Amino acid sequence: MIVILTNIPSPYRTAFFDDLHQLSAEFGEKVHVLYCAPSEPNRFWGYHPEEMKHPHTMMPGWHIRFRGLFTHLNLSVLRELKRLKPTTLIVGGAWNTPTILLAGLSWVNPPPRRLFWSEGHAKAVTHRTGLIAWFRRHCYGKYEAFAVPNQLSADWALSQGGEPKPIVILPNSVDVDFYSRNDASDRSQARRKLGLPEDLRLLVQVGTLCSRKGTLELAHAFMDLARSERAKARLVFAGTGPLEAELKALAEKSEGGIRLLGQMDAEGVRQVLLAANVFVLNTKKDPNPLSPIEAAAAGLTILLSGMAGNVKEIITAGDAGMVIDDPMNPTVALRWVLARSDEELEAIGQRARAHARNTFSAKAVARGLLEQLARR
Repeated sequence: MIVILTNIPSPYRTAFFDDLHQLSAEFGEKVHVLYCAPSEPNRFWGYHPEEMKHPHTMMPGWHIRFRGLFTHLNLSVLRELKRLKPTTLIVGGAWNTPTILLAGLSWVNPPPRRLFWSEGHAKAVTHRTGLIAWFRRHCYGKYEAFAVPNQLSADWALSQGGEPKPIVILPNSVDVDFYSRNDASDRSQARRKLGLPEDLRLLVQVGTLCSRKGTLELAHAFMDLARSERAKARLVFAGTGPLEAELKALAEKSEGGIRLLGQMDAEGVRQVLLAANVFVLNTKKDPNPLSPIEAAAAGLTILLSGMAGNVKEIITAGDAGMVIDDPMNPTVALRWVLARSDEELEAIGQRARAHARNTFSAKAVARGLLEQLARR
């Protein structure tokens, strides 16, 4: 049995777990997921067990908030592992979560094979040296293998593990069909629903309005372009966060050049991506962002910061857009995309969609994981 331990159910993960469960019988396996909590702060989705097709357990526990840190302690994880008797345990989430430590470092009925599902990488780490870094290396070293979404994460996991260990590739996955456009009319319909202009090029960034996502730098770079360069384009932000008031003030002075749409649910994000021509993520630090994968599935040209852990897997591998070399000044990438013709953007978007379907669809990722575990 494959047991996966993770923090909370999220729409993209539960869809992946559903497909993993449905495909597992082909490989002579069973799948069970252990969740630490129904939700966490600033997560805008709920727990809907009636919609989840995979066997799972929502473990009772304590959920601790301290100085911006939110973590979980589920003592029952040891009982669940003893009951389920996994042959493979995949532990996902923050390495220093108490429940993760209990399961990953447990000497009580340890499964034959333990993998840490790690999305971290060297560009996103906070503590590079000191006691915390030492303890992190100690924890990583207890696992027999690592499941990672990209090469940067693989390099980081191996550096922390201290010795060569097997690597399983496990990228974030999306429902490609959910985000795909059926025809050109979908864009016009989505723009009408959102009150966005139909005759202009729309660049959209989806995510928290915070410094880490480079939102202010992106907005200022866009407005600093010559009026002739941005005259037929609009920059749209979907999300909320600590910089919302500052961005609103900038939008009010932009003469319609910048729009804020606020927080959106999954269907709202889908409508934004259907309406857009270009997706931007100007992040300064991001282990493995999901939003550019959703945008690729929607067939958009992607501008993605080189600080995103999966930039090579999305942009380079899919020939899907352009890398933002410096999120403090994304001007070069903005000028590049605004200089492209509509036909060029459509061709780039088609490549992005095809790559997303082959690489990031939930069913493809689930089958890939099962095949890799069977080989190893």
